[in-house]
Amino acid sequence: MIKACLGLLAGAYALHFTSFVPDSDRIICALFAAVVLSQIGGRIAALLFLCGVLLFVAHARVVIADRVERKFEGDSMLVVVTVTEFPVQRGDTCVLVASPLDDARVPERLRLSWHQTDQRPRIGDVWQFEVRLKYPRGLMNPGGFDFEAWLFRSRFGATGYIVSGPRNMRLAQDAGSRLSRFRRDHVERLSAAIPNAESAAVVAAISVGARHLLAPEQWRRFADTGTSHLMAISGLHVGLASTFAYFVILSVCIALRSTWNHRRVALLAATATGIAYTCLTGFATPAQRAMLMLVIGAVAVLRYRELRPTLVLATACLILACANPLATMAPGFQLSFLAVLIIIWTAVRWRHPVPGGPVRRRANGGMRLALLQLALLAGLLPITALVFQRASLAAPAVNLLAVPVFSVVTVPSALLGVILQGPFAPLGDLASQLSAASVGFVDRALNAAAAVPHAVYPVARISGFAWLSLILVSSWAVLPPGWPGRHVSWLAIAALVCHRIDGPAPGCVDMRMLDVGQGLAVTVRSARHVLVYDTGPGFPDGGSSATRTLIPYLRAEGIDRIDRVILSHSDIDHAGGIRDLASEFSIDEVLSGEAITGEEFAIGSCANGQAWDWDGVGFNILHPPGEHEFSGNDASCVLHIQVGEHGILLTGDIGADIEALLLSRGALGRMEVVTVPHHGSDTSSTAAFVETLRPTLALVSAGYRNRWDLPLPRIVSRWESAGSSVYSTDAYGAVGIRLCGDTGIERLESNRDARRRIWSAPQDR
Repeated sequence: MIKACLGLLAGAYALHFTSFVPDSDRIICALFAAVVLSQIGGRIAALLFLCGVLLFVAHARVVIADRVERKFEGDSMLVVVTVTEFPVQRGDTCVLVASPLDDARVPERLRLSWHQTDQRPRIGDVWQFEVRLKYPRGLMNPGGFDFEAWLFRSRFGATGYIVSGPRNMRLAQDAGSRLSRFRRDHVERLSAAIPNAESAAVVAAISVGARHLLAPEQWRRFADTGTSHLMAISGLHVGLASTFAYFVILSVCIALRSTWNHRRVALLAATATGIAYTCLTGFATPAQRAMLMLVIGAVAVLRYRELRPTLVLATACLILACANPLATMAPGFQLSFLAVLIIIWTAVRWRHPVPGGPVRRRANGGMRLALLQLALLAGLLPITALVFQRASLAAPAVNLLAVPVFSVVTVPSALLGVILQGPFAPLGDLASQLSAASVGFVDRALNAAAAVPHAVYPVARISGFAWLSLILVSSWAVLPPGWPGRHVSWLAIAALVCHRIDGPAPGCVDMRMLDVGQGLAVTVRSARHVLVYDTGPGFPDGGSSATRTLIPYLRAEGIDRIDRVILSHSDIDHAGGIRDLASEFSIDEVLSGEAITGEEFAIGSCANGQAWDWDGVGFNILHPPGEHEFSGNDASCVLHIQVGEHGILLTGDIGADIEALLLSRGALGRMEVVTVPHHGSDTSSTAAFVETLRPTLALVSAGYRNRWDLPLPRIVSRWESAGSSVYSTDAYGAVGIRLCGDTGIERLESNRDARRRIWSAPQDR
């Protein structure tokens, strides 16, 4: 069973790193080869591997086939849908998941945003919406969240937004299942019974799996302290629910002097409770794992079979991978199974009782719990570092407090709040309030832990075989005693934590235009300095692209300090992320071409004549003048970077008038790299400007299918006619360049090309 599980997983994971779905001919040839090899060698490893490949391909094809047809993209469509999950409300924007009712034009699963609305759709409602859909697509940046992969494994066929207007109307209420209505009513009851909204959100998440009320700040706090697993319905929650049911039913059977086998009845009740709780909480992957292990273990006990934990875990993994191979892409899948495996390994080490008195046994038990947390930190570090670019060094200590409180008070009382309904609802509210009080206690501890210096340590990205090697080596640290090299493997953990990405050599720069949608964010890194030019857009519902793209990228590069931030001007699509960026990084200086007020930090003026030298690279501001009356786009700070004989020009949103002004001053000549002004609109990129610069690369920052259709085809053609290769972020994702004074462009990479996978959207060039 273990070999079968490993073979299937290897096949499924092999498809995670391919860029195409194998066609039928290739699959048939591979199947034939695997059968032959299995017969010749007497082993079925190749066949199991191929089964994993075939399962993943089959599910991938179903998801890809259900995506919205390209001919419907951008068109207004009137659809009738059922809201299938809890809508997420952020400010005046509502994000909901919906399924259409008998509409062949629309995929089975949609993710829709409803901006600037006071409507509050509820799970189970039937609505008529006027929508505009687009192909599942996300931003592509190094170190950033792979939104396209998430859409793929969540089986979304389209994303889009709801067009505001009178055609949007609720057609029916409570059209969903009884289960969804129960979850909704319970969440509403919790919101009324618990005055603290943050505590109510946590209780809703652990009782019925409703995580839509959790604020981004809460998620951040859980991630920084390594306690995110407490919010995900996992083995801890399913195990506690089942254990609670087991002892309750066992006590009832004993009290009633039943003639039944008390333990078998209690075990059946515990298993049924685990299944019911998993269904109630939304059937998340970690909960599925726990439920399957519970069922398999119960069957083994009832049939008087030997209970081998590793075999139970492998069987659950095999069933889950066969039922939904796309789940193997989720970090929750990987972290859940790996965490249980580490717990099993450590339990094997500690299966013998500790000699001595009660005091010694309690002290040894506390020491074992601490060592278990260290083992989990070490074993899970490669995955958490890859996904989150951080290591929570406070996690072992925090979990020693949080896990017992959640196990003894929070989860049991939250479950009592779910069970006690109808005439017992007042008692259920009291139980929920007790759960919320324990959450508040833990939350104060989390705040204190997160405030400790270096409690969260950023980890630079590692890719390719280096990361795989570190996983293999670091996993050695949690193996049982006796394995050779076990203690030395801890050096791999230290190497992973201390890893940093070196900057370019003196006289060179690394420049990257990030994919931030309709906005602009550029990073420039010399040997020992970092400059950020614009921070990407802010959002009406709060937050900014800086938290989603710029900050994760800087962390992935191992950057913890920024020498200078230049905001071209005050427009929200250029300066909307400055506050979030300043809250995460130490910034020596912030300059702006246009006055920006209301921030808690000083913002200086960007003016012509300001110049400096970093590591053999010259920086010179060409616009605006020191005393000027420009505003808006025309106030954009224009930065010229001189790398040897090669130039980079960052232009912001300047228009034709400013281009003419710069040309008249003789400040411009041929450039190697230019950011196309104003996202490729026809208000700039005049023929004279383009012909003067004639860059090798013209970079455009534009959102996919933006409302202005930027960059305009005639503007792209104008740059191409001047001999430039045009790269737009909507087609190529983030674009990275290494420019050196003696060799010119040494490296050019498109993140959409580099990260192309089965689920990736077309480039649309």
